[in-house]
Amino acid sequence: MPALTDPFAPLLLAVAAPLLWGWRWRRPTWQVLVLGVGSWAAIGWLSLLPGGPSLRQAYGLLVVLDLLLVVAALVVRPRRWRERLLDRALGRPLLAVLVPALLCAVALGWRGVILEFPSDGFVYYATYFASDLLDTVRLDPLRYGSPANWFFTAASYLFGFPEALEPWRASLLAALNTFLVLLASCQLSLRLNGRVALGWLTALLFLLGMGHQNFSFFHQIALNGTLVGLALVLAAATPLLELLQAPAWPGARRVGRATALLLVAGYFAYHAHGVTAFLTLNLLIATASASLVLWPSRPRLVVSAAGAGLLLLALNRRPWHPKLESFYAWPEAMRFVHDYRFEGHRFFYFWPSLPVATWEPVFLAALGFSGVCLWLWRSWRQPPGPVLALALLAPLVLLEWWVPFVNDLVFKLIEPDSAYRLVWTSLFWISIPAMAWALDQRWRVGRRPRAVLVATLAGLVAVLSIPLELRGRPNVLVSKVPHLLTPLEEVRQADGATIEPILGSLRELCDRDPLLKGGTLLSDPYVGAVVGTRQCLAPVAARDITKLAAPTVESGQYPGLRRALGSPAALKAWLDGHRVDLVVLRDAYVPYESRIARASNHWQPDLVSSYAGLSLNTLTTARLQRVGFRLVRHEKGLRVYLRTPAAPR
Repeated sequence: MPALTDPFAPLLLAVAAPLLWGWRWRRPTWQVLVLGVGSWAAIGWLSLLPGGPSLRQAYGLLVVLDLLLVVAALVVRPRRWRERLLDRALGRPLLAVLVPALLCAVALGWRGVILEFPSDGFVYYATYFASDLLDTVRLDPLRYGSPANWFFTAASYLFGFPEALEPWRASLLAALNTFLVLLASCQLSLRLNGRVALGWLTALLFLLGMGHQNFSFFHQIALNGTLVGLALVLAAATPLLELLQAPAWPGARRVGRATALLLVAGYFAYHAHGVTAFLTLNLLIATASASLVLWPSRPRLVVSAAGAGLLLLALNRRPWHPKLESFYAWPEAMRFVHDYRFEGHRFFYFWPSLPVATWEPVFLAALGFSGVCLWLWRSWRQPPGPVLALALLAPLVLLEWWVPFVNDLVFKLIEPDSAYRLVWTSLFWISIPAMAWALDQRWRVGRRPRAVLVATLAGLVAVLSIPLELRGRPNVLVSKVPHLLTPLEEVRQADGATIEPILGSLRELCDRDPLLKGGTLLSDPYVGAVVGTRQCLAPVAARDITKLAAPTVESGQYPGLRRALGSPAALKAWLDGHRVDLVVLRDAYVPYESRIARASNHWQPDLVSSYAGLSLNTLTTARLQRVGFRLVRHEKGLRVYLRTPAAPR
């Protein structure tokens, strides 16, 4: 199959096969997503079986299965295929589901992804997608871990990531992830309300509200496993939410099948990103609670209450997450987690000290809509069960952030600085349109209530879209839109492109001298982050989120270097003590101001250019020669010095 040697053939095949299967045999979109994304996840599980295939062999099996799907869709009963093309019933799903998802994905992929140091997107791509992971990653069967999960191996398989950074490949990956999560979101929205316009609102709220702080999801989130995990869970949760539309209890068998599907998908999605475990759990809690309201049952109420009590009791016996203590070293302006004491007990709660996150207005809007829906529930003529479940999600997240014992679920099981991610489990981009539709149905007599709903949604979109600054400081009205529109050329000094040319020379040195392996490389943190995982030496300094600014880099990542510069003997002792075999220095630092950093207050805007003031940049060729280093490369504004001879191991 020579065509499959093309790096994008697996991508086209993996996307086309489930889509053709679903379209050809009138399968719902959620089944297409479960088949498509779930098959990528199942590959990781398959490779864990005793005596099972390697990752490369397992993905080879996926190619065969995808080819069989394509052949079946194109060959079996072609007359029925022609009938599907003429099916007018496809119009609404296409307009409400496929078109908004595809349009957003194409637009964002065409525009390109920003990979700016020290953003998460930069690290995800530089670390995980710059080499072939199929032969190096070992998956953990039970726990999620960023360097070892099926999302990264699937990305490596689908896109054939080369040894060099190529942002356009990262842009295609982000576009694919965007397409998947919006496809899952819009199909669920359409199933809940049947409105084409609300599918587009779902996509818009996701684009504007999803992400961390001021960072657009596209630049910060779409290069890790969050979005594919969300897509898989949303697709698998669709049958369970649809059961809540039934006029009577659908029976334990149907509920059990739908719950099992969500649990299996949630297990796989958890290995793409840990936060999806909380989404799975919250969906189960919300749907179970909604079912007890819709179809009251004392036995099911007793079982549910007992299960919740046992879970809280088990969590209460667990110790607090060890990283909670580290928050006391953070400046108050950066702290996510706070604590208080009551009756001798210590309790933690979550909320950022500075309101600079665009998820705040969407979450508050979801809470507001939830409050109205729950308040009016008893007077509903035709109570929409799935909307009740979605209305419970935002209050549930608030409980997990604030309420003692309930928030043990967060502060004992996940890293505390990831607590903000629970806002995604409120599914605000789906729940807000669904609740607005339900309220519109509730108030369908009279124009004034509808005008209030439209004005509320328009105001929310305006808050998310229009950036405002109050007294020159970031605030809740700071939008992600400027981030989305930042030109790629603007961040060229911080996206790795200026450091990339030296990688070939570093690899040559590693290949020529095996003794270098196990040594370290001295450079500024930006250079260290770019080259760190793609040559044989470990950088002394790289992206340490707690030590990024030049003063903290100096004291935290180069402790003692400034003092050691006083004499050749002290400098040699410092270099020997840190096992430095290679030094990479830049000739000049171009002035650079990050618009994204300035808007988000996440790091200092001139961070990359501020590294010019680091003490290591006072090292000259003459000083390094006196301590046993010689200049071996000088190209593209970078100088490379090698220890002579290499330090013995």
